[in-house]
Amino acid sequence: MSKSNVKGPIRLAPYDEKYLDATLQFLGRLNPDHPELGGKDLFLWQKCSRFLAIFKNNIVGHMAIIEQPFWSSAGRFTAGWGSALVLDTANFALKTFAGVALLDKCLDDFSYVYFGVGIVPEIEQSYLRKGYVICRNSVRMFARFFRPPKALKYYEKPRILSLPIMTMNILRPAARFSDHLEHLTAFEEGTDALWAKLQKEQYNVYGERTASFLNYKISQPAKDYAILIHSQADEPDGYMIFRRARHNTKELDIIKICDFVGSEVAKIRMICEVLRIADETGVDGVVALSSSRDKAIFNRAGMWLSIKYPIGLKPNFAGKMHLTFFDSDLDNLW
Repeated sequence: MSKSNVKGPIRLAPYDEKYLDATLQFLGRLNPDHPELGGKDLFLWQKCSRFLAIFKNNIVGHMAIIEQPFWSSAGRFTAGWGSALVLDTANFALKTFAGVALLDKCLDDFSYVYFGVGIVPEIEQSYLRKGYVICRNSVRMFARFFRPPKALKYYEKPRILSLPIMTMNILRPAARFSDHLEHLTAFEEGTDALWAKLQKEQYNVYGERTASFLNYKISQPAKDYAILIHSQADEPDGYMIFRRARHNTKELDIIKICDFVGSEVAKIRMICEVLRIADETGVDGVVALSSSRDKAIFNRAGMWLSIKYPIGLKPNFAGKMHLTFFDSDLDNLW
């Protein structure tokens, strides 16, 4: 470190209430596109273990671990999601040392099965040297955009792609269904086993879904969620949670499909319903995160666009992994 501009050691400290104001200021200042990360209500709501990188008594890095039960063919285990890795970008050496120290802490010092989601190229090597793989085939982000130019600007894609996207939007899925949809405001106990069964039939690795988990998620401050329950022959076989999300600095207004579990019929029907609501609401589009296994389902429902979403995980967990915006901290942002 003596050859860099960083003079003195970076130390890691578990988050403590005495750091609250400084941490909120740091998160807000370093995330101009995501000022909500520095919001006190959201910060206190999130259940996680936080760590701070401190240099000369100043916070220069933040990272959290979110504990969440998951299931695989080997049984139930606890996943630790890396979230909100925020670094001071003013000094490259400082950013690098702080980032490596925080990531190493999360990878080495917990008994959790660590998962990282939305891995950016700058930190891929940090995962690889720890024996992780960057899996690009398990999870995808799906989308349908009613106003392609705004979405392409957000994703930094050329505007020339607007024409094929608009052409694809002409294709509409069939809208004849003989099943039943109901809107709820909260989840009641009694369907936990059903959600587990449906996921086990479709995926190798998936997050545990219980009424308590889902009700906690929809209690997130400053978010307004809607819940759909799908039934066939008067028996529920799926749910979908979605909300309107406005990215003020990018001027993008969309509906996020935040979480869902269901049979194939239920998923297609509920996606179609969310698209109908989005069309009537006048938003710019709809986005969702899910297993690559669901690509055909999203296509049949009318969400034609998808991109691979990289995740960092141990090799033995690669496979048909079901992730949604409710896993990790992905739904916390705008």
